This record gives sequence, structure tokens and C-alpha cells, in this order.
Amino acid sequence: MLSKVASMLIVFALALSYGEAMAATADNKESSTFSTVAELFGLPLNDLSLSQLESRLNTMGLSSYPSYKQGVMTYSLGPEGILGVTNATIYSNRSGYVRQVLLSGVVESNEKRKNLGTLLGKKYGAPTEGFLNNGLGRSKWHFSDGTSIDFRNTTYDVSILYVDEQPKVATRSGQIDVEALSRQK
Repeated sequence: MLSKVASMLIVFALALSYGEAMAATADNKESSTFSTVAELFGLPLNDLSLSQLESRLNTMGLSSYPSYKQGVMTYSLGPEGILGVTNATIYSNRSGYVRQVLLSGVVESNEKRKNLGTLLGKKYGAPTEGFLNNGLGRSKWHFSDGTSIDFRNTTYDVSILYVDEQPKVATRSGQIDVEALSRQK
């Protein structure tokens, strides 16, 4: 029951963002503006913390599968998923920031595959590399903040790979906290 509710929430959120994109396109036919940053579930991908992403996914009613690999989390996006994309695998660095997110699934419906590609094309504009032909194709978008989206939609196996080339890394100050060390016994 929870997965059905989660899948309905995801479809609703996607439909809402698609509707907003369509309204923005209708209002600005002559001067259409596209997103200049890669976004994942409404969050900017650049320096996205794992805790922020987990919080967003939890509010959507999703929870991760148990993981046995450090820095890898897997989520199910429900039986219907987002236009057929049913899996999300999140890779993070040791500092707790997202390096990559792979959204994937077997999408047999040609209509859903076309809609997925069309949605990305309307949000980000023409791809930097590759092609989109009525929402189908292999394409890649590069952004100035060091992020990219790699979309593969030429067969039933559909994947969208979000990459942060240089995720944030926690740095050490170079100072020794003597008080913290004295409290350890």
C-alpha cells in the first residue's frame, strides 16, 4: 500500500513539474528559458548532500533498501516508477555528498519513453551532446557548475545518469581540538 501511495506521489510530482514546464513554455514561446543547473527531485545536484536527498525521498514516501556497500544506496520508485523508471541508485563520497545518481528501468511503453525524453528536453533545452528525436535518443547535458546528465533512451532499457564531477569534500582545518581529545579516554 505504501509503495502504491509513493508511486502516486511521484507521478503527481512529475505531472506537476511537467505542467509547470508546459505553462512556462506557453507563456514564453518567443524567449524560452531552460534550467541552467541539473536538478534531481527538485534539488540542485551541485554539492547536494546525501542527507538532503534522503530527506526529499523520505517526504516522497520512499525508503532505501539495505545496502552492504559504503557510499551506495538503492531506492525503488514504485512498480510504475516515474514514467517507467523504477530504480534509483545513489553513489556518494566519504564526506556525504552525492557523486552520481542512476535512474533506470525497463520501459516497454514507447509513449512513456518519449514523454521522459521530451520532459528533459523541455527542462534543459537541446542536449550538449547527442540527439533527442521526439523524446528518444542518447543525449548529454553539461552544466557550468561541473554537473551533467547522461540520458539513454534508445531501447527499453532506459537510464538517466546524474553526475557531479567534483562533489563537495569535507576538509580538515589542520588544527587539533585539544579539548575534544582530552574528553576521550
